[in-house]
Amino acid sequence: MGALMLMAQAGPLSAAENTKTNSEDIDRAIVRYKAGIGANPNNPETRLRLGEAYLVKGNLDSALEQFQAAAKISPNKSDAYLGLARVYTRKHDDKQALKALKDAVLRDPNNSDIHYKLGQMYMRLKEDDNSIKAYRKSIKLNPKFGPAHRELGMVLGLQGKLEDQIFEEKKALEIDPGDAEALYYLASAYVHTEKRDQAAQCLEKCIGIDRKNAEAFWLLAGIKASQDKFEEAVSFAQKAVDIQPDSEKFKKTLQKIKAAADKNK
Repeated sequence: MGALMLMAQAGPLSAAENTKTNSEDIDRAIVRYKAGIGANPNNPETRLRLGEAYLVKGNLDSALEQFQAAAKISPNKSDAYLGLARVYTRKHDDKQALKALKDAVLRDPNNSDIHYKLGQMYMRLKEDDNSIKAYRKSIKLNPKFGPAHRELGMVLGLQGKLEDQIFEEKKALEIDPGDAEALYYLASAYVHTEKRDQAAQCLEKCIGIDRKNAEAFWLLAGIKASQDKFEEAVSFAQKAVDIQPDSEKFKKTLQKIKAAADKNK
């Protein structure tokens, strides 16, 4: 995968130069991997690497072909099925992606990350109960896997199990205090349980880490407005609009807060 790692090793180039350089690196990697397959067509690792390179290029059909070949050559390993899941996800074929992830789990049942990915796919398919089972299995295999706690909490929150969500988000943050998504999910649960001060604290930490989270700015604006802190509320609402200027929801919130602020003068 040497050529694929050159992105991290590149010097200070412009964005356009970097894009061109990276594309050329991937093209060279593809040529090299294809030559390797020509010399030894039954090497699954080379097929996997070629599939990854095609994925980076956005050539999904060629990537699919290579991952399928790798799975046929080495049917008892999970890597090719994970590659297939990524391709099918990019193709918006979630059912085939789910099948590939199930195949990966069968071959590597003690891999916490695969169960986590399975949970994510069940979420995409709106199969919340199966998603919860997959996340819990991921956590059982690796109790210190923060993202699984975070996403489990989010699904539990969608089911109205807010105290359970709070518990899981706190576990995620014990593992990684800088998890901005967990902070946002925790704040959302606090809002729904009328714990606005705690929610605001979480959101302020969240936007300190992730300055592009428009939803966090929007939610924080609403909390500040409810506390009659209109100057802060307008500032946060404006930031949400700045991040996503096409959002009608954010623009309407900003207008409402400005109107409330004017009335309060």
